[in-house]
Amino acid sequence: MRGRRGRGAETDLAPGEVRALLEEGAAELGLHLGEPLLKRFGQYLTELKRWNARVNLTGLTGDRDILLRHFLDSLAVLPFLGEGGRVADIGSGAGFPGLVLKLVRPDLSLTLVESRGKKAAFLDYLVSLWGLQGVEIAPVYLTPRLAAAWGPRFEAVVSRATLKLRSFLAVAAPLLIPGGRALALKGPHLPEAEWQAAKEAAAALGFGALERLAYRLPLVGEPRLVVQARRLPPESTG
Repeated sequence: MRGRRGRGAETDLAPGEVRALLEEGAAELGLHLGEPLLKRFGQYLTELKRWNARVNLTGLTGDRDILLRHFLDSLAVLPFLGEGGRVADIGSGAGFPGLVLKLVRPDLSLTLVESRGKKAAFLDYLVSLWGLQGVEIAPVYLTPRLAAAWGPRFEAVVSRATLKLRSFLAVAAPLLIPGGRALALKGPHLPEAEWQAAKEAAAALGFGALERLAYRLPLVGEPRLVVQARRLPPESTG
């Protein structure tokens, strides 16, 4: 059975099509998703759509778009994490990329920061549904001052197009241990003014040089960009 179509695009896919798309996309990333993970991602898709009918979790409604632009795009971030085990996802929304990364890297100690109560409730529901260990949900709006109160505890801080780059770096800096990395997923385009503002602020925030790291969305090849910044030891920041 082929997926139903609406408004000129695919909407629902059959379970076998969901599996095939996930397996093919993950294979492009060098990942093998076994049966338990495929089942869990299928549940994730089902629950996301069920909740999205009454809570605005995502503007995407078609299965193919959700799988490509949420699940597989999140998985594409995996190589940028390195070996870091303590990760914060700022503005996690419906769990992208943080919760997706946790599913394939259960060793991660993950903090999902999401200020909007209904989205935080969705994250809490999934974590409880799957009995995930090592996941904290922080239903707060994280400011630089609050981040400073939390202190340096993470090896990686990620955010997916939630904040302007300079604002993200200002929040991430106090949270990162020396050598930790801030990873901002900026989609296909990063305005030059936003890039320049972040570059000018990076050193004062305790970061080394910013890096633009390009990748492509699996299966469709659309360009994406991660901006990476390494937290310097205190003596390196002057």
